[in-house]
Amino acid sequence: MKKNCNSCGLAIIIIMLLSVSCSRQTVFQDHEAIPSSDWFIDNKINFSVEINDTAQIHELYLMVRNTTDYPYRNLFIFLDIEFPDQRTLRDTIECMLAKTDGQWTGKGFGKIRSNEFLFRDDVWFPMQGLYTFRMQHGMREEPLRGISDVGIRIQRK
Repeated sequence: MKKNCNSCGLAIIIIMLLSVSCSRQTVFQDHEAIPSSDWFIDNKINFSVEINDTAQIHELYLMVRNTTDYPYRNLFIFLDIEFPDQRTLRDTIECMLAKTDGQWTGKGFGKIRSNEFLFRDDVWFPMQGLYTFRMQHGMREEPLRGISDVGIRIQRK
């Protein structure tokens, strides 16, 4: 019985250390809910991030939460990244929310699924200051039904 308690204690300490080390890697993470899961094309989602470290390499993730009522298997998102000097870079990102057989990807149960998509790897920010990330959907449906949340995560590599 005593061996089991020591093993459990060691396992808990390892899990705590891993979770602390993982959270230190995240520079920024936030999401915004889409009201009534109806995303209108003119509803741009904005995230502002203060970047001070210009030497560190990062990974950029797009986070999407959808309902199983979403009528498509993919989602196109236009992402504008505004630099501190007001220059803007635009990315078009295709997010695959379902497989070809219709099975939803991501995690979740019931009617909600959550996905994370790595859309930029080995990124360094060339200048210090405020970066603004703006997202809008690039689908033809208006409003786009079934997307409940979108977000972004910036992580040190």
